[in-house]
Amino acid sequence: MNKVFGIVGWSGSGKTDLTTRIISYYSQKKIIVSSIKHTHHDFEIDKEGKDSQKHVQSGANEVILYNEKKWALISKLQQKSTSIYKILEKFEKKDQLILIEGLKHSKFPKLEVIRSSIKKPYIYKNDTNIKAIVTDQEISDIKLSKLPIFKFSETENIGNFILEYFKR
Repeated sequence: MNKVFGIVGWSGSGKTDLTTRIISYYSQKKIIVSSIKHTHHDFEIDKEGKDSQKHVQSGANEVILYNEKKWALISKLQQKSTSIYKILEKFEKKDQLILIEGLKHSKFPKLEVIRSSIKKPYIYKNDTNIKAIVTDQEISDIKLSKLPIFKFSETENIGNFILEYFKR
């Protein structure tokens, strides 16, 4: 399996902003990175009236939109849950790293993004898979954690931390 690292935190913490900056950083370094964005919401990527939507509506379980340079897999709403491991199998073997934004309770190594204005419990306190913390400002509780702590703006250091994690 490819190297997988998660970026977790409560809604509004800055996960997407951080994830996209890390992806950009890796791309500049010529590291082949892919990502998964977990969502709790029902979502649709097909537009009303498009042929791929008509395929799903007519009963296709999965539809692939394809041309020689780009493709996308769309599935209909499944009756039973799909494991994240099944989704990870769909990525190309050439990917050097897969970032997962979300999936707070996954067993992958991950970092927690904490925005001080969001008054929610810290995930790292009950999750040994949290390997570092990223925060918008100094928070005294977090300093006691013994985990590496990064500021939001330290994209390069965070990206290097994730890469170093896999070298251990």
